[in-house]
Amino acid sequence: MAPATIGESSYAKNAVKYIEILNKLRSIGAQSAVDLPTVVFCGNQSAGKSSLLEAISGIQLPRSDGTCTRCVMEIRLIQSSSDWSCQVSLRKEYDAHEKKLIRPEESKFGDIINDPDNVEIVARRAQKALLNPYSSPEDYFNHDFENINYVDDAVDNELKFTKNVVCLEIKGPKVPNLSLIDLPGIIRHVENVEDERFIKLIEELVEDYISKEQSIVVATISCKDEIDNQAIVTLAKKADKQGLRTLGVLTKPDTIEEGTHDNWIKIVRGDAHSLALGYYVVRNPKPKELKDGITFDKARKNEMRFFEEEEPWRSFHLRDRLGVNHLQKKLSDLLIHAIKRTLPSIRKEIEDKLENIHDELKQIPEQLGENPRIELFRMTKKCADSIREEVTCSNDQTDLWQEINKGLKNFKYNLCSTRPIFEIGGQRFDILQEFIKSTNEFDDKDDELLIISETYVADIVNKARGRLLPGFTPYSAVVSLIKMLQKKWKTPALDCLHEINEIMAQHVNDSTDNIFSRFPSLIGRMKFNAMTFLEECKQNTEKYIDFINEVEGGDFPFTLDEGSMIVLKNEYFNKFHEASTPHMDDNQKPLDTLEIMASAMAYFKLAFKRYADIVSMTIIHAFIDNFSKVIEEKFLEACDPMEGEEDFELDELIKEDENISGRRNSLLETEKHLRSMLASLIRFGY
Repeated sequence: MAPATIGESSYAKNAVKYIEILNKLRSIGAQSAVDLPTVVFCGNQSAGKSSLLEAISGIQLPRSDGTCTRCVMEIRLIQSSSDWSCQVSLRKEYDAHEKKLIRPEESKFGDIINDPDNVEIVARRAQKALLNPYSSPEDYFNHDFENINYVDDAVDNELKFTKNVVCLEIKGPKVPNLSLIDLPGIIRHVENVEDERFIKLIEELVEDYISKEQSIVVATISCKDEIDNQAIVTLAKKADKQGLRTLGVLTKPDTIEEGTHDNWIKIVRGDAHSLALGYYVVRNPKPKELKDGITFDKARKNEMRFFEEEEPWRSFHLRDRLGVNHLQKKLSDLLIHAIKRTLPSIRKEIEDKLENIHDELKQIPEQLGENPRIELFRMTKKCADSIREEVTCSNDQTDLWQEINKGLKNFKYNLCSTRPIFEIGGQRFDILQEFIKSTNEFDDKDDELLIISETYVADIVNKARGRLLPGFTPYSAVVSLIKMLQKKWKTPALDCLHEINEIMAQHVNDSTDNIFSRFPSLIGRMKFNAMTFLEECKQNTEKYIDFINEVEGGDFPFTLDEGSMIVLKNEYFNKFHEASTPHMDDNQKPLDTLEIMASAMAYFKLAFKRYADIVSMTIIHAFIDNFSKVIEEKFLEACDPMEGEEDFELDELIKEDENISGRRNSLLETEKHLRSMLASLIRFGY
């Protein structure tokens, strides 16, 4: 009596449920996103794979002496109390150019088949539909092959081979619970030179399927040839190096040469070419029996008789390794167990992929609405707001001002580097000494600064004295000394403006790129207007700085801070007086020179700090703030037609970069696909 199939076992109902989950996931193309448990049948051409699949499924499949299978076939077997039926479907996982689809599409091919004898012709028509992707599948529902063989028929197809899948979903009372993939037979030789490419193509397809960790590899091995000479053995070992998920099926045991049975017995026992899942031996009908129309039941009875009567099989102790029925149950058990084991990890993988997609979508700008004018207004406002937020340090955005403050500190340092050192009686006096020491920002050397000696100032005083009476200090000498020192201030001020201009330009470009870079026709206009206006603001600020220098460098130095001026002047004068030549009495000391030096030093200290502040404030308000206030208007102006743009189209400006829109669409489509997979698992209680 034949052993019970999985459909007749105690956990048949659970088995049906698990197979239905797997079939549902495969039908929506889940295998393109996650690794699903899969029973993959593969083997050399003429190794008996087709006969084996027919024995398991109970249907006749397309067969030919040449290469008849030019696509992948998926057979879903579901035990059911209803009458036998078969629904053929097409699953497109690749487009017409063999580019993998993000979301595979499965569609029914024709009506439900109620007669097993009709499956072969419908499966052949379905394959032809896949091989002609530019035609409608409906064109092949009733295609008449007119007795043309597979080889001749293939000549007129748009494709000679496809990775897309013909799906057969078979239900019935005597149908086992099993789902399997049938791959084209591996070939080593072809009659036509143009078909040589199929050798590598089929091998790569087999490697792709069997290399997946969740694949249960059913290696069909013909006993007619030595096992070491069969390509599938090499490919299986390469994909499953430890032999943990490969199951060997030895076919055509009735063709074993006399005297070599022991070699094959050793393999089945696991003494040679060992595999964790072991080997099974099946005996399927010979070509003549098939031609005579042998039934599936008769074929199984003949197989049982063969193993019961023929040596060495009659005395072989591993009886559960002989026959299609035992193999069928083993494959069902393996698949059900694999589904149960991997469902939690499949759900986890789907959820992880969804999370990754969400993270990546956050990095991609949102898809635009339908009104281009509203979208442009929204984006220009968003970009201008982002610039203003940086300028005002809103939302803790301090990066811009971190750089600007460095620029202002550089200005202060460069301005300090223009200060003079007054030298009297061998002593040197630094007007910013206290300021520099307190900030601890500068590290310069006196010998790099301008040294103004007592003699030098005395010479200026003598040249400016003119008709003045003795004892009077010429005012022009003070002005001359102050103006000489202030001439160097302009360069650090302009350098500071230019440095901050570069900082602003970088941040403005970054903000513009962030909002508009996905629009090739728009980004250039936005940057041009922004940089043009930035340059305009810089030039206006340069004029303000020029004006400040004119005021500071005028013929009449001025300050309202009379108290500080007097205090500082007296302080410096006393220090200079003490430092002047010690052996001189008060009548001999050049008091007018010391007074001019003290006045210049006091005024310079006040003017220096005033100049540093006013220039910094001018750059901030006239350049930075003014730019941020008006930039939104400049962005909007960039959306207007330019001179010579008679064919200006607003829609063209916001035509998105294809790489960005394509990536977003790809992610959204993948997200939709993953959600449908997750929904399927949840519906089944996982």
